[in-house]
Amino acid sequence: MPTKAALGRCEVVVYTPSHTGSLATLTEEERLLLAWVWRDRYQALYALPGVRFVMPFENRGEAVGVTLHHPHGQIYAYPFVPPVLERESQAFRERPVLLELFPHLDPYRVDEEGGFLAFVPPFARYPYEVWVAPKAHHPGPWTFSEVEMAAFARLLGRVVARYDALFGEPFPYVMVFHAAPLGEEATFHFHVEFYPPRRTRDKLKYLAGTELGAGTFVVDALPEETVKALREALRGA
Repeated sequence: MPTKAALGRCEVVVYTPSHTGSLATLTEEERLLLAWVWRDRYQALYALPGVRFVMPFENRGEAVGVTLHHPHGQIYAYPFVPPVLERESQAFRERPVLLELFPHLDPYRVDEEGGFLAFVPPFARYPYEVWVAPKAHHPGPWTFSEVEMAAFARLLGRVVARYDALFGEPFPYVMVFHAAPLGEEATFHFHVEFYPPRRTRDKLKYLAGTELGAGTFVVDALPEETVKALREALRGA
């Protein structure tokens, strides 16, 4: 079989010197610094030969397999465009799907700040799934202004705070940044996806045959109901 050299990077981003905490509990200054770190790593990693896609992400909580509990995330730099991102790139090439979706999202809005929207997608695959996206087209955080970067950092923190307030305890999730693969900057619309495995306080969402075998998700919760719970989790916000 044809072979070639393996390329890419795996980096760990430590959020805080403290052994406990989260995006919700970082100070505004710490959270903003973290956002600038993500931007810096995007630029540095995309400058490496052979890198085609860069993905910051965070796994939080034992329910998603975390064994190192110090607040942290990771960044993978791939020498190829993974299948999910290839499908997204194709969709964005054909039409601005997120820009077309935004006018219909008021019933699904969780929170917003400075040109960024947090919402439960009407096609959610997990009961408390949330996406965060800029309302204007951006291929990735490297095109955010200073004001936009601050708004983005604050909104991410509030989304996690809402999760934690939902059941009164740290909420497990996988958070993934979807930014433009190399060469897709003109059409790809940056967004962040949260995949939380909780169905209720004491039940997890397990993937069933139709989800694992066919890729068709079945969710036993209406997004109109879960968005209401997330909105009310931080009363007065």
